[in-house]
Amino acid sequence: MKSKLILPVLLFSSTVFFSSCSKQKSEKDEVKLDDKNLTTCSTGSDCSFLFTEQADFEGYTNLKPGTYRVFWSIQQGNGITNTLYIKAPMQGKSFALTKADILAGKIQVNSSCPSCYMIPFKPVDGYVKGINATPDKQADQTKWLIEAKIFMQANDYPQLKDTIFIKQYFHPNFVNN
Repeated sequence: MKSKLILPVLLFSSTVFFSSCSKQKSEKDEVKLDDKNLTTCSTGSDCSFLFTEQADFEGYTNLKPGTYRVFWSIQQGNGITNTLYIKAPMQGKSFALTKADILAGKIQVNSSCPSCYMIPFKPVDGYVKGINATPDKQADQTKWLIEAKIFMQANDYPQLKDTIFIKQYFHPNFVNN
């Protein structure tokens, strides 16, 4: 009689245990951002924070059709243009990218200055988090809050380091029919 009771109790206990673990994981993995302390554009610069869907990027500046939601920020001023590209998954109302994603090429940074001598840097660590701030709107009317902290290192001089930090709303750059 005891052995007949043990099996159902074990099954019930393991079900409760595993469902509680998955609930804790989903709460832990949920991306949370606030709109406090948004980054601003430097004085005398022009900035844009845009995204498009069903896209990808090639090299540093060529957007093409693809399977990602691509975010990009451009800051132009004093003859220098800095662009940050982010490949995010299309599914979901939030996402988080880690160092592994950065090293896999989901982040590209391009700095250009036609009349400057610049040392090329590459992303080597950091994170990107994003949430859809208006999930009830159509894709072409929505905005995403993105926070990115990208650690950069000079290609040929690893002792030279820099950090890019952006926390801003990104707006659509497409028309969805």
